[in-house]
Amino acid sequence: MELEELIVEIVIGLFLLFTSYQIGIKENITLLHGYHYTQLDPKDKKVFTKKIGIGTLLVSIGILVMPIINLISH
Repeated sequence: MELEELIVEIVIGLFLLFTSYQIGIKENITLLHGYHYTQLDPKDKKVFTKKIGIGTLLVSIGILVMPIINLISH
């Protein structure tokens, strides 16, 4: 695995980790497409942002673990 590929995967993973924190914990719903938060009932905002944050967190963990697995397996 090349160093550039490793760096790109880590940067993308960290970006998604930051995004999941902003959406899930800080409830910064404006990071999502406008349709998703304009059609959302305000009382459902907390549950919605938590679920989106968890989903994004899982994707970011997968992307961050991928280079580690590639380094171990090669």
